Amino acid sequence: MPLQKLILFTGLLLAVVSSGPTCLAQETKKLTADEVITSHLESIGTAEARSAFKSLVAQGVVEVTIRVGGSGKGKGGAVMASQGPMSLLGFIFGQEASNEKIAFNGQKITLGELRPGLRTPFGDFVRKNDVLFREGLLGGTLSTAWPFLAANERRGKLRSLGTKSVKDRKAYVVGYEPTNGSNLDIKLYFDAETFQHLRTDYQQEFVAPTVTNPDKAARQKGTRFKLTEEFSDFRREGSVVLPHTYKVQFTIETESHPLLQDWVVTLNQFVLNKTLDAKQFDLTAP
Repeated sequence: MPLQKLILFTGLLLAVVSSGPTCLAQETKKLTADEVITSHLESIGTAEARSAFKSLVAQGVVEVTIRVGGSGKGKGGAVMASQGPMSLLGFIFGQEASNEKIAFNGQKITLGELRPGLRTPFGDFVRKNDVLFREGLLGGTLSTAWPFLAANERRGKLRSLGTKSVKDRKAYVVGYEPTNGSNLDIKLYFDAETFQHLRTDYQQEFVAPTVTNPDKAARQKGTRFKLTEEFSDFRREGSVVLPHTYKVQFTIETESHPLLQDWVVTLNQFVLNKTLDAKQFDLTAP
């Protein structure tokens, strides 16, 4: 190869190689938590579309799998409804004992009960941690109560936690501290390219009670609760982009009654911006 062409070729090669780190740097650009949320909101729709996003009813099918603390699978119907700060989640199966029905009317949470005073482990966890509904976190963008849609009205404190891989996607991680505090550790994950909300992790730990017997103390373990939401299959519905697959996994790590259970929801019917009766968000209403 003539010297002149060799020099030209080498220059082009160096240009291509040097472009790699530049692209990588753009992909891993450091963003503040507020910058991530601003881009996330744009991934849902325009400011006009988000402002018009007043209510949502999404329906589909749900599959439940109990992996620890028993075994079994089942299929049923799923509904997720919301209007402003009010929201409802329902997973309905053939057996009442498997149903999950939780509603928030803007003031209080009500739950379906297996029988008076007896709730499912997941329902009981949400009841004790009502911030999931009070601040609109549960359900992500599948709820009009999603805190970032309402400016600063219901939003807690945010902090940037860098990036992390979520399956095969790189994601920005944002820590969320509820407005009135909580002992839940909450992390939100947003796709580093699209800024769509991919996942939320909630974790809560309780230390084991103190015992004086050294042998018992060595075996004593605390209790850890984990709740993970995953969102995928984002498609346009009306003027907003919403996930059509929603997975919930709930774990209780304890010596006495461990549990690992998950629900996979596939949504196929969406009704937006229809005025809903507020009574639908109170499971005790007649």
